[in-house]
This record gives sequence, structure tokens and C-alpha cells, in this order.
Amino acid sequence: MTPEKDALLPLAPESVATTQGEPRFGTYQGELPEVDLPRLLGKWAPARTTRLLKRKRWHYTFTATQEVAALFAVVDLGYSSSAFAVAIDLRERKVLCDVSFLGAPGPMVSLGDKPGAGLNASFRTLGGKLAIRRGEEDERYQVQVDVSRMRTGSLNTFQWNGELLVAGGPPALTVIAPVQGDGLVNVTMKRNGLLSFGSLEVGGKRFRLDGGVGGIDYTQGYLARHTAWRWAFASGRLADGTPIGLNLVEGFNESATEANENALWLGDRLYPLARARFEYDTKNLMAPWRLTTADGALDLRFQPFYVHREERNLRLVISHFAQPVGLFEGTVKVGSKTLQLSNLPGVTEDQDMLW
Repeated sequence: MTPEKDALLPLAPESVATTQGEPRFGTYQGELPEVDLPRLLGKWAPARTTRLLKRKRWHYTFTATQEVAALFAVVDLGYSSSAFAVAIDLRERKVLCDVSFLGAPGPMVSLGDKPGAGLNASFRTLGGKLAIRRGEEDERYQVQVDVSRMRTGSLNTFQWNGELLVAGGPPALTVIAPVQGDGLVNVTMKRNGLLSFGSLEVGGKRFRLDGGVGGIDYTQGYLARHTAWRWAFASGRLADGTPIGLNLVEGFNESATEANENALWLGDRLYPLARARFEYDTKNLMAPWRLTTADGALDLRFQPFYVHREERNLRLVISHFAQPVGLFEGTVKVGSKTLQLSNLPGVTEDQDMLW
């Protein structure tokens, strides 16, 4: 299925900053070679304390087949680190494993500045390893999640050994955006609609990931002390087998008209979408959600059947993070084509951070 008209984006720049140190705010297709924030100068260059307190980095990985969805995240807040991993049986609509880790900065977490080729993101602790890597010349992301019975709190380990294939897939989406309030600049690079391979052993079951579809989210920036957003990410196939991916956000990376991370990946192509709107019950995240775009091109329903939560109140740092996992259905228009989405695996997110 090929839409009649492509909405092309400019190619990603070689650097976050111009030669004068100004941020290259915008929405691009393709990989940013490195998130080189130290090249920012003048009012965009933070003081040392600001770098320590406001620089946030994370990497998120998602993949799904018709049977199972698996995801994990590695987070580096500068003064602390964390990670989590979740697996859901999509046929039985129940959680197979949900584990979270909290750690100090330093050797437990590794999250480099290269979001694509050269990526190295990992979290290691006693009984747990979560990692995704891609060599400089590699056309695949290598995923390894190894969580012991001691950390899953059950009789079963969580073993994910897989790949996400870049070659032949759609391009990455790169966004360089200003941050409102007391933040400065944020950079995100997302890929979706990538073919997945490998195996998953979790909850006493074994799944093949070959034929599945997945994606990644790499984000790094100098963020505001109070940051909140709604997010959705989905990966799967149309009825004719075409790989598809979605990324939607509200309340983040949208303070400038030229920065917009809402996008659709279809087959080997990337299409930008208009601003997204989320309708949901904040007191009952398991109730159905509705997601639309401002131009009416997208209208989706999301039915969760599990919610991963990270709720922490450390006084100076307060975290409300909830990520429902479920299925999307509805329509999205691309050019003159209207795509029908059904049973598309993915997540939504309700996040409000004081960090």
C-alpha cells in the first residue's frame, strides 16, 4: 500500500547546533549522528549545575507480535538512574512480567550520545540486565534483557534476546525542540515500523519475535523542572501485512511550530502528523482512551488491559508515571488513503514529573 503523495521532511542535520552555537530547531527525517548538546553556545549553553540537574536521557524499546508485546526503558536523570521492563500476553490480555529498578548514577547505567548507529544503552544491577546496542556499521539493534527469578519475584526469569532491523525499514524521525519554562533544548529520535526477530521467555512461556514489529525512542535534553506529557506509541501490521508504527504526544516538544514529533511509519516511509489530542479518564486509566489529531486525519480508540506505574515522592523529586498497555483501533488518513487500524499493540502514557 503506497499513499499517493508523500509529505517529505528535511534530512536530519549533522549536529544539534549551528556553527554559531544556535539550536537547529525543527522536525527531520533520518538519524542525527550524535546528540552533541555541548556545542550549544550563548544563552543555549547551560551552567554546570544546570547540566547536572536538568540533563535527562532515556531510551525506550518496544516490540510486538500477534501473541505478545515486550518493552523496556533505561533512564539517566544525572543524579539517579532507573529502568523497567514489561511483557504482556496479547491473546490472554494479561501481564507476564513487570519489573522496575532504581539506581545511583555511574556504572549502573550507560546511555551514550549516539541515538542511532553507535547506540549503547544499558542498565545493570544484581539479577538484572537491560540493554540495546547497535554498532557503527550495523543495520540491526541488538536487544538483551536478562532478569533473574530473584528480581521478577516469581519462578520464571525474563529473557529477551532479539533484534530490530533498520535495513529496508522507514527512516528515523528526529526532532530538535525548545523547552518551555526553565528548560532549554530537547532532542528526540524515534524509529518505528521496524521488523523484529528473536525470542522471549517470560512468565513460563516462550515466544518467537520473528515477524513482529517494533520501534525505539531516544530522548536527551535540558528539561524543565516540572515536565508533563501524554504519549502514545504503537507497532504492528495492517490487514495486508504492511508494517506500521505510530508516535503521538501532547504537552511536550510542541512549543514551536517547526518542532512536532507526531508521525506515522508505513512500510518503508515516514509521514508527519498534525498535533495530537488525548481524551482519557485520569482517575481510571483502564477506561478507553481517544486520540485524535487537530486536522481530523487520525481518530483512534485505545483499550488498555494493564498499567505499568512508577510513583515516587522523594520531596525534591516527585514522579507520576503511568503507562497503560493495550490495543489501538480506528482510522488514519495519509494523502487520499484512509488506513483502518485494528488490534494494533501499543502503549499510552500519563506522566507528570518534578525532577
